[in-house]
Amino acid sequence: MLTLTKKQIGNWVLLDYLAQKQQFQDKINFLEKKYNADLQSFEQQIEGASFENFEAWDDLIEWKAYTQFLSDIDSKIADIRNGDFQMAG
Repeated sequence: MLTLTKKQIGNWVLLDYLAQKQQFQDKINFLEKKYNADLQSFEQQIEGASFENFEAWDDLIEWKAYTQFLSDIDSKIADIRNGDFQMAG
């Protein structure tokens, strides 16, 4: 039987979360380069545009989601690093 410590499990979960964080950050970076703007500036541009750009609106929705996912994963990473998690039996 294999015995694992809470620290070992935490490290594995941390690696998974860090990989997810990198994916979200890469997607955000792509959108920042695509539109040469940060999320807030891009949102203002779209809302003030004189015509409807459906691709841009779709990107805005995704961008907001990636930003929220990144915030959520950062919180989970902090919890793991602080040992603030429980293991189910």
